[in-house]
Amino acid sequence: TTGCAFIMWLGEQISERGIGNGISLIIFAGIVVGLPAAVAGTLSGIRSNELSLIGILVLVVFMVLVVAFIVYMERAQRRIPVQYAKRMVGRKVYGGQSTYLPLRVNTAGVIPVIFASSLMALPATAAQMFQEQAWLQKIADQLAWGQPLHYLLYVVGIIFFSYFYISIIF
Repeated sequence: TTGCAFIMWLGEQISERGIGNGISLIIFAGIVVGLPAAVAGTLSGIRSNELSLIGILVLVVFMVLVVAFIVYMERAQRRIPVQYAKRMVGRKVYGGQSTYLPLRVNTAGVIPVIFASSLMALPATAAQMFQEQAWLQKIADQLAWGQPLHYLLYVVGIIFFSYFYISIIF
Protein backbone atom coordinates (compact mmCIF):
# COMPACT_ATOMS: atom_id res chain seq x y z
CA THR A 1 0.00 0.00 0.00
CA THR A 2 2.82 2.37 0.84
CA GLY A 3 4.55 1.61 -2.45
CA CYS A 4 1.36 2.27 -4.43
CA ALA A 5 0.78 5.52 -2.55
CA PHE A 6 4.38 6.58 -3.25
CA ILE A 7 4.05 5.78 -6.97
CA MET A 8 0.77 7.73 -7.14
CA TRP A 9 2.39 10.69 -5.38
CA LEU A 10 5.40 10.49 -7.71
CA GLY A 11 3.09 10.43 -10.74
CA GLU A 12 1.25 13.51 -9.45
CA GLN A 13 4.54 15.32 -8.92
CA ILE A 14 5.63 14.54 -12.48
CA SER A 15 2.30 15.84 -13.80
CA GLU A 16 2.37 18.99 -11.66
CA ARG A 17 5.90 19.90 -12.72
CA GLY A 18 4.84 19.83 -16.37
CA ILE A 19 7.11 16.96 -17.44
CA GLY A 20 4.17 14.94 -18.78
CA ASN A 21 1.42 12.61 -17.66
CA GLY A 22 3.09 11.16 -14.56
CA ILE A 23 1.32 7.84 -14.17
CA SER A 24 1.58 7.12 -17.90
CA LEU A 25 5.33 7.82 -17.77
CA ILE A 26 5.73 5.43 -14.83
CA ILE A 27 3.76 2.71 -16.68
CA PHE A 28 5.89 3.35 -19.77
CA ALA A 29 9.06 3.01 -17.67
CA GLY A 30 7.79 -0.33 -16.35
CA ILE A 31 7.26 -1.54 -19.90
CA VAL A 32 10.68 -0.32 -21.06
CA VAL A 33 12.35 -2.20 -18.18
CA GLY A 34 11.22 -5.49 -19.76
CA LEU A 35 12.43 -4.50 -23.24
CA PRO A 36 16.07 -5.69 -22.94
CA ALA A 37 14.96 -9.17 -21.81
CA ALA A 38 12.51 -9.36 -24.74
CA VAL A 39 15.23 -8.34 -27.22
CA ALA A 40 17.64 -10.87 -25.70
CA GLY A 41 14.98 -13.59 -25.96
CA THR A 42 14.38 -12.71 -29.61
CA LEU A 43 18.10 -12.79 -30.38
CA SER A 44 18.47 -16.17 -28.69
CA GLY A 45 15.50 -17.40 -30.75
CA ILE A 46 17.29 -16.31 -33.93
CA ARG A 47 20.52 -18.02 -32.85
CA SER A 48 18.72 -21.29 -32.07
CA ASN A 49 16.82 -21.12 -35.42
CA GLU A 50 13.45 -20.99 -33.65
CA LEU A 51 12.76 -17.66 -35.35
CA SER A 52 13.62 -16.76 -38.93
CA LEU A 53 15.13 -13.43 -39.92
CA ILE A 54 12.26 -12.77 -42.33
CA GLY A 55 9.74 -13.45 -39.55
CA ILE A 56 11.54 -10.96 -37.30
CA LEU A 57 11.54 -8.33 -40.08
CA VAL A 58 7.81 -8.83 -40.63
CA LEU A 59 7.28 -8.53 -36.88
CA VAL A 60 9.30 -5.29 -36.69
CA VAL A 61 7.43 -3.77 -39.66
CA PHE A 62 4.11 -4.76 -38.08
CA MET A 63 5.17 -3.24 -34.74
CA VAL A 64 6.17 0.05 -36.40
CA LEU A 65 2.84 0.19 -38.27
CA VAL A 66 0.88 -0.47 -35.08
CA VAL A 67 2.78 2.24 -33.18
CA ALA A 68 2.25 4.70 -36.07
CA PHE A 69 -1.48 3.93 -36.13
CA ILE A 70 -1.74 4.37 -32.35
CA VAL A 71 0.06 7.73 -32.48
CA TYR A 72 -2.12 8.85 -35.39
CA MET A 73 -5.34 7.94 -33.56
CA GLU A 74 -4.13 9.45 -30.30
CA ARG A 75 -3.34 12.78 -31.98
CA ALA A 76 -6.45 12.80 -34.20
CA GLN A 77 -9.13 15.35 -33.56
CA ARG A 78 -12.48 16.29 -35.03
CA ARG A 79 -12.72 20.04 -35.58
CA ILE A 80 -16.23 21.33 -34.96
CA PRO A 81 -16.67 24.79 -36.54
CA VAL A 82 -17.86 27.54 -34.19
CA GLN A 83 -19.15 30.88 -35.51
CA TYR A 84 -19.29 33.80 -33.07
CA ALA A 85 -21.98 36.40 -33.67
CA LYS A 86 -21.09 40.02 -34.44
CA ARG A 87 -22.04 42.66 -31.94
CA MET A 88 -22.00 46.44 -32.16
CA VAL A 89 -20.78 48.62 -29.35
CA GLY A 90 -21.25 52.23 -30.33
CA ARG A 91 -19.94 52.55 -33.89
CA LYS A 92 -17.53 49.62 -33.66
CA VAL A 93 -18.29 46.04 -34.67
CA TYR A 94 -16.83 43.32 -32.44
CA GLY A 95 -16.71 39.58 -32.93
CA GLY A 96 -17.97 37.71 -35.93
CA GLN A 97 -14.96 35.48 -35.97
CA SER A 98 -14.90 31.84 -36.92
CA THR A 99 -12.91 29.21 -35.07
CA TYR A 100 -13.21 25.53 -34.24
CA LEU A 101 -13.71 23.32 -31.22
CA PRO A 102 -11.13 20.51 -31.26
CA LEU A 103 -12.58 17.22 -29.98
CA ARG A 104 -10.23 14.28 -29.66
CA VAL A 105 -11.18 11.15 -31.57
CA ASN A 106 -9.83 8.91 -28.79
CA THR A 107 -11.06 10.79 -25.73
CA ALA A 108 -11.07 7.73 -23.50
CA GLY A 109 -7.44 6.74 -24.16
CA VAL A 110 -6.56 3.38 -22.60
CA ILE A 111 -9.10 3.57 -19.78
CA PRO A 112 -11.63 1.22 -21.49
CA VAL A 113 -8.92 -1.41 -22.01
CA ILE A 114 -7.91 -1.19 -18.35
CA PHE A 115 -11.52 -1.43 -17.15
CA ALA A 116 -12.31 -4.36 -19.46
CA SER A 117 -9.18 -6.30 -18.49
CA SER A 118 -9.88 -5.70 -14.79
CA LEU A 119 -13.42 -6.96 -15.22
CA MET A 120 -12.21 -10.04 -17.13
CA ALA A 121 -9.79 -10.87 -14.30
CA LEU A 122 -12.60 -10.92 -11.75
CA PRO A 123 -13.85 -14.52 -12.40
CA ALA A 124 -10.35 -15.97 -12.12
CA THR A 125 -9.78 -14.10 -8.88
CA ALA A 126 -13.09 -15.32 -7.47
CA ALA A 127 -12.30 -18.90 -8.54
CA GLN A 128 -8.97 -18.75 -6.69
CA MET A 129 -10.61 -17.38 -3.56
CA PHE A 130 -13.44 -19.94 -3.54
CA GLN A 131 -11.72 -23.09 -4.84
CA GLU A 132 -14.37 -25.44 -3.45
CA GLN A 133 -17.00 -24.04 -5.83
CA ALA A 134 -16.79 -26.19 -8.99
CA TRP A 135 -19.27 -24.07 -10.98
CA LEU A 136 -17.17 -20.97 -10.38
CA GLN A 137 -14.07 -22.79 -11.61
CA LYS A 138 -15.93 -23.81 -14.80
CA ILE A 139 -16.90 -20.20 -15.45
CA ALA A 140 -13.32 -19.07 -14.85
CA ASP A 141 -12.05 -21.73 -17.27
CA GLN A 142 -14.44 -20.52 -19.98
CA LEU A 143 -13.33 -16.91 -19.42
CA ALA A 144 -9.60 -17.71 -19.27
CA TRP A 145 -7.14 -16.00 -21.59
CA GLY A 146 -7.20 -17.54 -25.06
CA GLN A 147 -10.78 -18.81 -24.89
CA PRO A 148 -13.27 -17.51 -27.51
CA LEU A 149 -15.69 -16.28 -24.85
CA HIS A 150 -12.87 -14.29 -23.24
CA TYR A 151 -12.09 -12.48 -26.50
CA LEU A 152 -15.77 -11.81 -27.22
CA LEU A 153 -16.47 -10.35 -23.78
CA TYR A 154 -13.18 -8.43 -23.81
CA VAL A 155 -14.08 -6.69 -27.10
CA VAL A 156 -17.64 -6.01 -25.91
CA GLY A 157 -16.23 -4.63 -22.63
CA ILE A 158 -13.82 -2.29 -24.42
CA ILE A 159 -16.60 -0.96 -26.65
CA PHE A 160 -18.98 -0.54 -23.69
CA PHE A 161 -16.42 1.22 -21.49
CA SER A 162 -15.37 3.46 -24.40
CA TYR A 163 -18.91 4.79 -24.75
CA PHE A 164 -19.45 4.87 -20.99
CA TYR A 165 -16.20 6.72 -20.19
CA ILE A 166 -16.60 9.21 -23.04
CA SER A 167 -20.16 10.01 -21.93
CA ILE A 168 -18.84 10.77 -18.44
CA ILE A 169 -15.87 12.84 -19.65
CA PHE A 170 -17.75 14.73 -22.35
